[in-house]
Amino acid sequence: MHRLLGIDAGKSVVRAALIRTTYRRVFVEALGEAAVTDGVSEAEAIRAAVGLHRPDAAAIALSGEKSFYRRLDLPAAAQKEVENVLGFELEATVPFEMEDAVFDHRLLKRPPGVETLPVFAAVARADDVRERIAVVKEALGFEPERVALGAVALANLEAVMPELAAPSPASAPVALLDLDYLTSEIVIVSGGEPVFARTLSRGTAGLPGTAPALARELRQTLAAWRNLGGEPLAGLYLVGGGATAQGAEMFLSTQLGLTILPLPTPRIEGLTPEQAAALPRFAKALGLALGLTPKTKGFNLRKGALEAERSYPFLREKIPILAGLGTVIALSFGFSIVAELRTLDAERELLAASLATASHDVLGEETSDPQKARELLEQGPGAADEDPMPRVDAFDVMVQLSKAVPKEITHDVLELDVNRGHVTLQGVVPSVSDAQIIADHMKEHRCFRDVKVGRTSQFTEGKHKYVLELDLRCEDKTKKKKTGAADAAESASAGAPEKPEGSR
Repeated sequence: MHRLLGIDAGKSVVRAALIRTTYRRVFVEALGEAAVTDGVSEAEAIRAAVGLHRPDAAAIALSGEKSFYRRLDLPAAAQKEVENVLGFELEATVPFEMEDAVFDHRLLKRPPGVETLPVFAAVARADDVRERIAVVKEALGFEPERVALGAVALANLEAVMPELAAPSPASAPVALLDLDYLTSEIVIVSGGEPVFARTLSRGTAGLPGTAPALARELRQTLAAWRNLGGEPLAGLYLVGGGATAQGAEMFLSTQLGLTILPLPTPRIEGLTPEQAAALPRFAKALGLALGLTPKTKGFNLRKGALEAERSYPFLREKIPILAGLGTVIALSFGFSIVAELRTLDAERELLAASLATASHDVLGEETSDPQKARELLEQGPGAADEDPMPRVDAFDVMVQLSKAVPKEITHDVLELDVNRGHVTLQGVVPSVSDAQIIADHMKEHRCFRDVKVGRTSQFTEGKHKYVLELDLRCEDKTKKKKTGAADAAESASAGAPEKPEGSR
């Protein structure tokens, strides 16, 4: 949910519209206006129109008298470099240096068969934009997020008035005329997109005597639109302070030859009858507020250096909130660490109790110290007990067999059975003596005990079948260490082959 403020600050009156947006829904929270007089400055009028409301973001418009609108046709190849090319194209059309200017643009729909890229751009002096920023900061204590241009912000009304994008006939553009006291601004919208805008030097002041002059300026504006190749208008919507002037609709319809259309009913939730009646007068302020939503259609002159200038004050304004969020995150992290430590302590106690029980049952001595349990495990439960994990397996038997068979002997393995530390090997060799040679070499492994050739038989012509049996037993690790001489003697005896059974 966001609370967005649009400020329509004119020469004689300030109007403010505060809206609240949620997912696809818009609510009007407040509408306020205050007059600008000799005794009331523009900043004071803004403060009075906004009241005590505190929005999340604000937008204000730069008067069309201080801005320039341009329609340009760029080469289609320049589409990816519009920002860079547009500055050079605008420089020749404005009476000041582009170094002192800011601009924004919108790419328009390209008509069928047209190879150029139509662009609708707006440019203004950077100092004038800074003045708009400063007046809002003076009045409300914070800077506006957007500085829009003239009546172009009225195109944002399409978000709550879809009829602006689909008039009758559907392809025809429409005009929105913001008729104020001293000036008037007109924007032409086609398919919901602003395509043309102009500011007039006359408003409702001096009517009815100034009516012919106002009508003449409007006719000249519409002629300029047609000279650009613009299509005939489907009608004109009248908004602003002069929208309710007596006889205004009849006069404009007669002088311009256009149908004055009633402003469509906005898709706004909870709109009171008083707010609905005042909405044409606050149309520009509402459009500025809607311009703060992601789907904006207007211009924003907070570009380049002005956009960078916005960052530091914005961060300073948000320091209390950021500090609060940082504190909450730190506290949450601290609580998470404490909870995790408590969980680990409980798990450690549970594992220590399990270790004590397991050491008592398996090792015969109860201990919850992992280092002590490791020492007991290495020593084993007793001198006579063997390590439950095998130290030699069938793979070791096959490795030793491959070493025991001489290269000149052709040997085939028919069956290898390893069961509870006893190995039975059935093989085929050329002669019985070859089987005995293999048995002698198998005795060289330190874990092979009682290696013997059990029986032999004729297998095929020139080949004999033999059965080799042995036990798998390795020395216990718990035996006391011997001296260096004893170890050497034991290694020598382990490496010497045992005598065949029956020999002396």
